[in-house]
Amino acid sequence: MVLLQDNRPSFLFSVFVLLALMALYAVAGSVLLMVIPGGMTAFYDPMEGSSQVVSAMRFSQVAAQVLVLGLPVLLLAAMHTRELVPLSWKSLEFLGVSRSVSWRQLVFGVLGMISLQPLLYSVIELQDLFLWPALGAAGAEVIESRKLLDVMIDRLAGVHSIGEAAVVSVVLALTPALCEELLFRGYLQQNWYRSLSPSGSVLFTGFVFAVFHLSVANLVPLMILGWYIGYIFMKSGNLAVPFFVHLFNNLAALVVLHAFGSSPEEPYGLIFSFWWWSAVAGGLLLFLFFIRRFRTACS
Repeated sequence: MVLLQDNRPSFLFSVFVLLALMALYAVAGSVLLMVIPGGMTAFYDPMEGSSQVVSAMRFSQVAAQVLVLGLPVLLLAAMHTRELVPLSWKSLEFLGVSRSVSWRQLVFGVLGMISLQPLLYSVIELQDLFLWPALGAAGAEVIESRKLLDVMIDRLAGVHSIGEAAVVSVVLALTPALCEELLFRGYLQQNWYRSLSPSGSVLFTGFVFAVFHLSVANLVPLMILGWYIGYIFMKSGNLAVPFFVHLFNNLAALVVLHAFGSSPEEPYGLIFSFWWWSAVAGGLLLFLFFIRRFRTACS
């Protein structure tokens, strides 16, 4: 293995790590589903899963994220920094973790993410309205795959108590935000700065971030979100900022899911309304304002 002078791994080594972890993550997910009694049945028909199966699937989701994404990144950072302790400050700094964080960066970073939501929603609805029908059978398969995923998420996100709401927040919001930011921004994006330039690294990392989620229907919105999160990490240099933005994005998605559901009865009603596109334009103007304030906070 050839490392750069600052102990950053080469581009090819980082790509190898990415591919290996993606493959291992897919295998681990399949294995855990097979180990859980009724897990495969719940995967293909989520409505058939009992509450015990859903609980086991939540546990397997956290286990896969931590053991296959988060832990290997910490071990790789320790290897590159030649530290014996993966959570040493030298290893954490290698991943972009700082000892302090600017609250202004956090606030404007989160507000920027919120102001992007109308645009991201519009992209999804426009794809459903024009792109997937134009692709015929392939587009119909994409829609069916997304519907199955939506039902699965509905089951995993279902809550019946405050305690279960906390569990769901950890499973679907906190753990993915932490482990994915360690991998994509903390490890990969920084490693690719030299090979691709900082801007190129943001673009490429955002693309692989979207591909990692294995959802063709959500590829473009996830790519836009990945580019935004990568940009604010590039500007702040502090992994806590993209982590909190990612976390609030996941929490907001859970709130919207519980408030409106994943399959509204009139999915295209907003797209054809003038006020909605006014909201999109207003959101983009707010986004530009928050980005400027964020950049000021980083200077």
